[in-house]
Amino acid sequence: MTENTQDAASVAASAEKLKETALGLLPGFRNELDLNSDSKCFPDDNSLLKFLYWKPNIHRAKGRYQKLRDYHQNNPWAFGKVNDDPVLKRVLESEVIVAPDGMLDKMGRAVLVGRLRNNDMSDGRTAKDVVGMAVYTIDRLLERPEAQTKGVIVMHDLKGLSRSNVDPGIPKLIFEALLGHFPLRIQGIYLLDAPFFFKLMFNVIGIMMPTKLKQRTHFVSSVDEIPIEKSELLVEHGGNRVHDQKGWVELQAKREQDGSMTSIIDAVATSKN
Repeated sequence: MTENTQDAASVAASAEKLKETALGLLPGFRNELDLNSDSKCFPDDNSLLKFLYWKPNIHRAKGRYQKLRDYHQNNPWAFGKVNDDPVLKRVLESEVIVAPDGMLDKMGRAVLVGRLRNNDMSDGRTAKDVVGMAVYTIDRLLERPEAQTKGVIVMHDLKGLSRSNVDPGIPKLIFEALLGHFPLRIQGIYLLDAPFFFKLMFNVIGIMMPTKLKQRTHFVSSVDEIPIEKSELLVEHGGNRVHDQKGWVELQAKREQDGSMTSIIDAVATSKN
């Protein structure tokens, strides 16, 4: 086997072991959260398992659960729905961040693709609108088993970025939303073709980032430096993958209506523990 195949096999084996461990911890996790006595607050197993996949430790998972619950209660603006919020729909369709279905890196981990140059702040969107879009996309990504058990990598193409695409309020709000609240395991961030001003800005942003995440952040100048098979890349990056973001948004709108969508918020929205 090649080194990449060995690595992918190891990640897959770890994911299977994680599933087994999390399932064993689930009854104790429910008891710790006192979710068995109130029929009005009975999140399904899949929602709770996301927290145990993030950290297979009841105490740590409970802490993340409570922090997400508190963040949700204090920041309802971050959790919109496409059918209720035309601005959210429009910002999602602008393809600032996308999560193409089935797109994986060489290790079998889910992939987020960012293109900050598509973030046109002149159209009236606010920093909160951009963060709400990111939260919605992350929530959909966390429906995918590979994102839950193997983690996520972020490929952010910064080619063509200008200062008009950046709002100083976005980094603070997005870190507040995602870091320390969501059961999200970011295994790597790859910043492609970052302009000099962004690197300077990143030195400031980096102060807010956990040390482990900073160590997993890489500035790269070629897609060959990103652990994704070329065929898996979007067409614009030399790959074969075509992603229809407007079609993806329409699908999410239908899923909101028919009840087939599952949200991490389903686990915490009615909890009081």
